[in-house]
Amino acid sequence: MFAPTCNRDTWVKRQALMNKVRAFFEARGVLEVETPVLSNAGGTDPQLDYFEVEGGHYMMTSPEFHMKRLLASGFGDIFQITKSFRKDESGSHHNCEFSMVEWYRVGMPQEKLMDEVEALVSEIIGRPIHARRTRWIDAFREYAGVDPFCESMDNFVCACNERAIPVPEGPERMSREDWWDYLMVFAVELALAKNGPEFILDYPQSQAALAQTYVGEDGHTWARRFELFVDQVELCNGYTELTDAAEQRRRFDADLEIRRQMGKPLPRKDENFLAALESGMPACSGVALGLDRLFMLALGKNEIKDVILFPSPIA
Repeated sequence: MFAPTCNRDTWVKRQALMNKVRAFFEARGVLEVETPVLSNAGGTDPQLDYFEVEGGHYMMTSPEFHMKRLLASGFGDIFQITKSFRKDESGSHHNCEFSMVEWYRVGMPQEKLMDEVEALVSEIIGRPIHARRTRWIDAFREYAGVDPFCESMDNFVCACNERAIPVPEGPERMSREDWWDYLMVFAVELALAKNGPEFILDYPQSQAALAQTYVGEDGHTWARRFELFVDQVELCNGYTELTDAAEQRRRFDADLEIRRQMGKPLPRKDENFLAALESGMPACSGVALGLDRLFMLALGKNEIKDVILFPSPIA
């Protein structure tokens, strides 16, 4: 089949929405930038797989590292609309090549950035978005019916049985984090946003990625990170950004060790990004938002292939 999966009328509407995204940031004085989609270094996140091309280069899974180099160089508030690439991602809400908008606000608290995310989504979807804000641990308690830090791992099995969720094979071999990942997909995410849009925030330390952390009153270390779900679709991932170069290097090394144990390729660490942190990147909050998913919701489509001309893999 040579024809696109998105028809012309839908594409015209998508382009009008793309113009609205740009206008949103221009009205707020946020500078548009353009960074490479090819790099000599790749992200180390064990949960993401990247495309490596001839010459030892990587297709970027996100423009984050380059944009933070701009922040450290004094560019101030910036945004970028770009293509990103993640290997082996396909489905109704996934595509290996996808469009995102990523932006950074210098000196802006995470809570204000969440307000701005709501404003952008409201503008594009065409209806007011007032998202409930729920801590990660409370989402597990409410939607999965289990305390993620429970003493007995059998509690996770009980939570599955109580909600008619299939118990995975060999539950005794699953780590606590394995259970978190499993129940997030099969319990929490399925329940999310049934009562409207919802932010999940304050993730456990092991899921901090590039976010700052803090120690809560409960003694646990939490990441200053958030995700927004609208109509049960995950739209974005945002952080109070980590600016500590030594801590970032430690996290890269820990990620690479996990990747090694998983038998995954080991990308080179981005030394230019680490140098930018060492030079003194300003305090800021940042977020990446999937535009294909946002346009899918705005245009009343069930799958992102309906708003992409030629989804991957291309025949």
